[in-house]
Amino acid sequence: MHFFGGAWIALFFVWLLGGILGESLKFQIMKILPLVLLVGLGWEVFEMLVNDVIAQNPFDFKDTSSDIFADLLGGFCAMLYLHLWRKKQPR
Repeated sequence: MHFFGGAWIALFFVWLLGGILGESLKFQIMKILPLVLLVGLGWEVFEMLVNDVIAQNPFDFKDTSSDIFADLLGGFCAMLYLHLWRKKQPR
């Protein structure tokens, strides 16, 4: 779920920023992945608060770190896919 969530967030920000597709892959990643990380961290804070207040489960660093990694990996794969797709499009 986090992998696909990260991919969706990356695609959303590419759509939102519009003209980013003409830039190099490195520059796109430097713009989009921090936004994916920010949303992923926000979700983990929300998840931590819900677990503490409602479910009363202890904080699990291993789960949180793997979720953040999956978010970033999904965002990176989406950016790579868009880059490769863009290169195949006729100009």
